[in-house]
Amino acid sequence: MQRILFLMILLIMAAGGRQVVAGETLRAGVASMITPVSTVRYYQQVVEYLGQKLGMPAEMIHRTTYDEIDVLLEEGRLDLAFICSSPYVLDKKKFGAELLVAPQVNNTAYYHSYIIVHKDSSIDTFERLRGKSFVFVDPKSNSGRLYPAFLLAKRHETPESFFSSFLYSYSHNKSVEIVAKNRADGAAVDSIVYDYMAATDSPYAAQTRIIHRSPPFGIPPVVVPPSVDPKRKRALREIFLKMHEDPLGRDILAAMRIERFIEVADTNYDSIRAMNTFIDNSQPASEAVEGQATVRGRRDDGTVYFGVLPRDNPVTIYGQYQPLVDYLSLSTGQKFELHLEKSYRDVVDSLGEGKILFALLGPLTYLDAYKRFDAPPLARSRTTRGETFFRSVIVSDIDGGISELSQLVDKKFAFGALWSTSGNLIPRYMLAWSGIHLQDLNEYRNYGYNDTVAKKILGGEFDAGAVSLSTALRYQPHGLKIIATSDPIPTGPVVVSPKAPYALAHKVQAALLALSENEEGRKVLAKLDPDLQGGFVAASDADYAGIRKMINDVPVTCGKACHPKITF
Repeated sequence: MQRILFLMILLIMAAGGRQVVAGETLRAGVASMITPVSTVRYYQQVVEYLGQKLGMPAEMIHRTTYDEIDVLLEEGRLDLAFICSSPYVLDKKKFGAELLVAPQVNNTAYYHSYIIVHKDSSIDTFERLRGKSFVFVDPKSNSGRLYPAFLLAKRHETPESFFSSFLYSYSHNKSVEIVAKNRADGAAVDSIVYDYMAATDSPYAAQTRIIHRSPPFGIPPVVVPPSVDPKRKRALREIFLKMHEDPLGRDILAAMRIERFIEVADTNYDSIRAMNTFIDNSQPASEAVEGQATVRGRRDDGTVYFGVLPRDNPVTIYGQYQPLVDYLSLSTGQKFELHLEKSYRDVVDSLGEGKILFALLGPLTYLDAYKRFDAPPLARSRTTRGETFFRSVIVSDIDGGISELSQLVDKKFAFGALWSTSGNLIPRYMLAWSGIHLQDLNEYRNYGYNDTVAKKILGGEFDAGAVSLSTALRYQPHGLKIIATSDPIPTGPVVVSPKAPYALAHKVQAALLALSENEEGRKVLAKLDPDLQGGFVAASDADYAGIRKMINDVPVTCGKACHPKITF
């Protein structure tokens, strides 16, 4: 069984934050289903191997949802993609996606859907999940949605009529985690992922049990769009099919516990087609992807709340973000309203509770939202310079006589909000890496707003402090001086509450990604915070792997206890 486990790593792993490169570059698409942090190295080896054999650079294009990869395939912006079985069936019918190869593991090219519950649950059959809460993976997932929807259709039921509520996790291991933590009563997950978690002693898998196994389905394949160059298609297939014969390829496959890649018949996926047909011919459902746990994030008049971090005073925030909220209302046909909370943590709490359905977060608050509430990213911003990263800076008064970090010993330092990435987390690392820990400072305090930090320094109350680069540039004419600049930090994402309807999340994502593509959208961007003025690009959890590792490595890299005691 362990051999099966690593298969999913190949098929669904992620690549953090790379942009599609134009020209002669191999472009491989991957949808996110398991945590990318633990799987990047395996998939990276496969992509690099393909590129090496073809004699060309290779790019991984990672997306959160299956639909995003499907769109890229249909538009011919990918050379190949590692996708779920159900999207293959849909894509073949819609635009002619073609099978390339599929992995063979334990002499088979099939897998299952598991229905799981908490290990202490009294639920022992699928029927006993009636009236309970349930987790799907993705609206297009075979094992994570189509199969349980088929079970419901055979009962003349829909997710809305059968479950009390349901949500989408966009990740098989997240679904397992949600059930393990009793956030939902049941879930449908991929057998390969679940078996991998169980075999590697996942504490989440240990807290769950399987109550139902599906019949076998054709395993998630490697596919190509119909527009791919025939020569490249043949070359890719040959590389995959001979990978187990090559010493380097054999080593990669051995590490992933895959025997080989094989050609598979399209008929392997006929059972999935049959389920789709049965559901389509069954009693019509009302937006089965909507879910029911969505009303808290809407007013009685249907208004949806959009949250932002209180990093500046309310007047500044409304000026910088209200144009974006107005744009979303116009673009989606859904009334949006900007919603402010008192603290960064309050924004995350409201997102998890469904009080707000969407929020623009920083990297640190995103990691918190993803860990505690399973809130996935939809898009992340580009700065006015077109970059998908920003920087934290340490600043002082131009007349204060401080020009480098070593001079901050025994000085007074102003940090931003406790959960601010640029105002608190990163500058603490910058100080520590320079040999300065909190006990080396004469005094330090955290302030809620970037503006407050800047004004405290300019007013002489503090010798130095930490703000975002955009804030520092705004106060430079008033005498603020940058004395240290951080490495690039990924811009924060717009995230969606797990209680938001999928259809609405899809509309919001599409609206954000289209902002910079037309003149009206660019006019909106010009009114926003400088860190948003370049528009938005697709985001995934993998974009924040570096920040997550930095935080989780604190016990190893610092023994001074001067960093927030949090792990992700």
